[in-house]
Amino acid sequence: MEIMHATGMAPYSEQLEDYPEDVKKQYFQLSEIAQKLKTEFGGSVVLDPVDSASPQGVWLSIRHRILRTPCILIQGNKVYNKFPGYEELRATILDALERSGRIASTRVSH
Repeated sequence: MEIMHATGMAPYSEQLEDYPEDVKKQYFQLSEIAQKLKTEFGGSVVLDPVDSASPQGVWLSIRHRILRTPCILIQGNKVYNKFPGYEELRATILDALERSGRIASTRVSH
């Protein structure tokens, strides 16, 4: 759970008990994905969770025309307007890292 603290997301708190079940489920899904990303990518991927009601969240919502949350931005570009599965998000991150030259090509030529 240290990973969640490092991303600014607490893994659990008593306040979470007061939220609706769907919100709690989404929170724990996000927590699990964040932990997997940190384990697999280490410092190559920076997780920056932003509350959509915060000043930064409002700014990002306007700037990127985010109408629904959660929304995932990669390298400053809106990529998902939904909550993707880990493998889908992982593939998008690998592609972005490859395009930026941060990792070698993972494509196989035929």
